[in-house]
Amino acid sequence: MDGDLSIGTGDVRVRITGLTKTVTALRKSGTDMQDMSELMHAIGTTVVHIARPKAPYLSGALARTVRAGRGKTKAVIRAGTAAVPYAGVQHYGWPARGIRPHPFLVDALTLARPRVLDQLDQGLAQILRKNHLT
Repeated sequence: MDGDLSIGTGDVRVRITGLTKTVTALRKSGTDMQDMSELMHAIGTTVVHIARPKAPYLSGALARTVRAGRGKTKAVIRAGTAAVPYAGVQHYGWPARGIRPHPFLVDALTLARPRVLDQLDQGLAQILRKNHLT
């Protein structure tokens, strides 16, 4: 199912089929894709609000770098900067250095999943209505 959205942890998986086809149809209909970009940014922001307090906290620098990116077809969460390059090490760990993983971004996505799916459903419905496609 190429292009479908699949979210899961452990034995539980949620698959959203047809998201790529929906986005392609919206583009072909002349829909302003800025609406999709705003929807994906809003979804990312939902996860960011949960992820920041879960980030490993010593000085707070890592938590301050957690942010939502902008994309037309996907929500992106970023952590770390050139000045705070250790986000990946904190998230995934570094066994050779004795650093345990703290998967705060994955944990945030897991907690936000119901809200994210609801936002996606409502946002797509609103975009379809706005463009008279329903």
